[in-house]
Amino acid sequence: MLAYGYRKFGGPAVFETIDQPALKPTANQVVIATLAVNLNDEDRIERLGANVSTPLPMIPGHDVVGRVVQVGAAVTDLPVGTLVAAHTEHAYAEQVCLDADSTVTVPDNLSPTQAVSLITPGITAYKAVRYFADVQPDQTVIVKGAAGGVGSLVVQLSKRVGAKVIAIASQKHADRLTALGVDQFVAYDHQDPAHVLADCGDVIINVALNGVDGKADLAMAKFDATIASVAGSLPATSKSIRFRSIHATNAISDQAALQMLFKLLSIGQLQTNIGYHLPFSLAGFIEGHELLDQPHNGRIVIEK
Repeated sequence: MLAYGYRKFGGPAVFETIDQPALKPTANQVVIATLAVNLNDEDRIERLGANVSTPLPMIPGHDVVGRVVQVGAAVTDLPVGTLVAAHTEHAYAEQVCLDADSTVTVPDNLSPTQAVSLITPGITAYKAVRYFADVQPDQTVIVKGAAGGVGSLVVQLSKRVGAKVIAIASQKHADRLTALGVDQFVAYDHQDPAHVLADCGDVIINVALNGVDGKADLAMAKFDATIASVAGSLPATSKSIRFRSIHATNAISDQAALQMLFKLLSIGQLQTNIGYHLPFSLAGFIEGHELLDQPHNGRIVIEK
């Protein structure tokens, strides 16, 4: 069984083909034949060796869609041939072993590529809106990083709740975000959002890289607002603010989030932006990580 990984940390060229033994599921597991993998910034960070305790050799990858080819003895509801998705580990491989409880069945009208593009950004966005920010109808929600994979889903999910949504991104993304139904767009490369939107937001959701510029978040927030950010903290302030740091949580399970996200995607109430379709090969994974290392527009999907 072929997989794609690395024996040392570094740039995209560290990837190589790694032969793995055949997978055998335990009683509560299934083995899938991989059809699509979604690349995430977490994959890039791991490859660079940010966590020196990462075991080597490493088969990376967290977002996978495939068809069930083997079923453990205790699994009764996932017959062979079922198309499933999961947020997991070691997904850059021809076959992946999954806990049956972690899998979500993909609706018939979604392709593997559509489904896989939604996994990590969708789970993050869903939990940001529904749990960390707890967005309510008629609130004014300001989304920083609105053009990114997570941010554009935060925009759509907040609109679906019934909030007024203000998107912050660069001017080149204005048309796409307007098409997603934002109530106001502010181009940070043309205007200062902290000035234009001073004291406007009931909720600030900051999913820009590293939760940049907490001072601006505070400036845009109303008194007693909620700020949910991928940053770990906020600057000191005299405002009464509820701060929620967005992080991995099981308060809403990944499976529950994915089930709802797939439903919305399948009925046309959610859109993802797939920018790159690459072959499921060593060259495809190397090219995908070269794209991860630079500014890019849209999800990077490796597909068969």
